[in-house]
Amino acid sequence: MTGDKEIEYKFEHQWGGEDTWYTKGKRWANKQQFPINHLALGFIEWLWEHWVDGKVKMTMADIDKQVRHIGEIWDEEDRQNSQPVVESEPSEVEGLDTIEIKSPWSKE
Repeated sequence: MTGDKEIEYKFEHQWGGEDTWYTKGKRWANKQQFPINHLALGFIEWLWEHWVDGKVKMTMADIDKQVRHIGEIWDEEDRQNSQPVVESEPSEVEGLDTIEIKSPWSKE
């Protein structure tokens, strides 16, 4: 028989969530030797902060665009429905009509 050989296997597992470039990069940086791992982790953290800031700015710009679009839709609906409804019918008195003015927002 051959000599006793110890088999050692180190594994890592990402618990829950999505394995993003950030988690993959941190895992890679932790496997490097001393000066490289410290520099790589610092660089990855710096990139992460700028990536999050950019993502927030893009999302907020998209929300602002949606708000403007909804505001335009509401303004158009208000313009279409803002005229009061005027109904006129002849009355029993000659020359004096019965006039009814309805608000465009009323339920009746």
